[in-house]
Amino acid sequence: MKKKYLISFLVLMVFSLTACGKKEEPAIVPAPEAIKVKAQTIAASLSAQRELQYSGLVVSESEAKIVAKTSGTITNFKLKVGDKVSLGQELAKIDDVNSASYNPANFNSSQIKQAKLGVSQAQSSYQLSRTSYNNLLISSVKDLRQAEIARNQAEKGSENLAITTTESIKSAELAYETSKIATEQARLTLENRKKQSAQSASDIKDNAGIAADSSANLCGTLISSINAITGLDEDNTASISYKINLGALDSTTYGKSKDYYKTAKAAYQAYLKKSFPDTETKVNETIVLVQSTKTMVDAVKLMFEKTVSSSDLPQSSMTGTSLSGLQASVAAYQSQINASLNQVNAAKQGLSNTALNNDSLLETLQKAYELSVQQQASALQALNNLKAGNTSQTDQSEFVLNLAQNQFDNAKVKIESQIAAAKVQMDNAESQYNNALLNLQSLYDIHSIVSPIIGTITQKANDGDSVAAGQVVATISQPEKIKVKIFVEPENLSDLKPGLLAVVSNGNEARNGIISSISPQADSLTRRFPVEIVLENADSLYLGTVVDVKIIVTKSVAGEVGTILLPLSSLEVGQNGNSVMMIENNKAKKIPVVVVGVLGDLAKVKITDYPSQTLLIVEGNKLVKEGDLVSYDLTGTSTPSIINQSAVTNSLPQK
Repeated sequence: MKKKYLISFLVLMVFSLTACGKKEEPAIVPAPEAIKVKAQTIAASLSAQRELQYSGLVVSESEAKIVAKTSGTITNFKLKVGDKVSLGQELAKIDDVNSASYNPANFNSSQIKQAKLGVSQAQSSYQLSRTSYNNLLISSVKDLRQAEIARNQAEKGSENLAITTTESIKSAELAYETSKIATEQARLTLENRKKQSAQSASDIKDNAGIAADSSANLCGTLISSINAITGLDEDNTASISYKINLGALDSTTYGKSKDYYKTAKAAYQAYLKKSFPDTETKVNETIVLVQSTKTMVDAVKLMFEKTVSSSDLPQSSMTGTSLSGLQASVAAYQSQINASLNQVNAAKQGLSNTALNNDSLLETLQKAYELSVQQQASALQALNNLKAGNTSQTDQSEFVLNLAQNQFDNAKVKIESQIAAAKVQMDNAESQYNNALLNLQSLYDIHSIVSPIIGTITQKANDGDSVAAGQVVATISQPEKIKVKIFVEPENLSDLKPGLLAVVSNGNEARNGIISSISPQADSLTRRFPVEIVLENADSLYLGTVVDVKIIVTKSVAGEVGTILLPLSSLEVGQNGNSVMMIENNKAKKIPVVVVGVLGDLAKVKITDYPSQTLLIVEGNKLVKEGDLVSYDLTGTSTPSIINQSAVTNSLPQK
């Protein structure tokens, strides 16, 4: 443009020189040509539409990731990727196949071995108590029959008053000998039971002591393990690079975890210094220690749930420390301490039940023995009276009959009490046996990999793979129900909302969809936020397909007084500040503005004291300078092709 002005000036000079000496004629100066630009009003600059483009991945709407409940080696995983599975179907097992004692039908797990030993011991105890109960039933029938015979004999003696004194004395002697035998049997039963009770109490105390030691050792191990991954100990010298991440979503969880750690550590140190007078005291103190440790582990688990990932602590990692790995470790600690608390509480209950059952049974047997002694004394007194001739035959007969009846009644009461006590002992042993079986079965369950849904295997571990508790070993998907997942930058997240339309392209084929969900937490690797899109038609799309996604969002500064949105390219940046070109009387005019923010390729600009219909140059501003004549076209907005928004929305699955 400047060159055109220069040529016109030179032409005029030539005409002026050639016209010397002649009559001067007025020069014709051509009008300057208007420069073409694009403009928009301040009112139209309150909002702007942007097209966001992302690469998306086709994934299943319904998917289950199966994690290992214990550490070990994958075995018997015969299914392949693509195989369909049913709800509750066992897919594989987890065990240590490298052990010499391994076989597919019998897991080689130390926990299972210990549980099997417990089952064996409980079964032996149950069988012993059941045998004792059955033997007691048999002997009780015999004893009761003897008492019944004695009573019948007394009845016969009462009916036959003609029986001589000698026969009466013989009957009394028989009654006396019978009472002596009964007394001796009662004494032997009482003594044998005392020995059995002492041995049983000793065994249970030994087992309770072992359980207490095991639980206390576990507490020490967990306290050290928690400190190793959190650095909660004030005396800790190890550096935890991700310490700032701990409990970042709720800072109170870190403080509570630290307080509970101090309490658990102090309880453990105090426990180690204590000398316990008996097993009951030791078990009670151990329960206090385990509960303190459990409180610490529960608090640390909550803290890790409130922990955010970072470069020092990725969400997951194949080799190093990761947030999911730490969370899985703490979850395993929680399972261990809960199992330990159940174990030591069971030991305490066992001590209480043993003392209660033994005391109750011994008291019953003691009363039975004392009753037999009294009956023996009565029989002896009766015999002496007969020999001394102090009573008549009638009185003697009635006395013997009453005595026999009393003996029968007492024998029946004693036998019933013995049977009841033996039944209680047998029922307790059966309950312990059933609990041991249940514990063994639960251990088998955590070594079994089971499908939680109906679907198709899309990812799996292989036979021989080593896994840790919490590690994903298989993924079950439902490929007939799919969606598209994209990852959005933080600065664009606020512009998206559920229900917003999107266009999903796969090659030359485009489909309409809507945003169904937006995750509030960024992915640990990409630092972007997962956004899911459901489709109007998902035919011919397969899991794992990469697609293009376009979303139109509207940026707005409505409500921010004096603020508008302009393309960054429309700004002129200078030493004295920023400016834009406006159009006034068809000429360009520079006006100062203040940039208050940048949104992608848009700038948030403060501009005041100008009417809403003021025209601002948004394209071509680099071609003009202040005062140049301009012509302009008003800019417009366009949106991507979307087929009938209401039809799309109504055709998609309702959440």
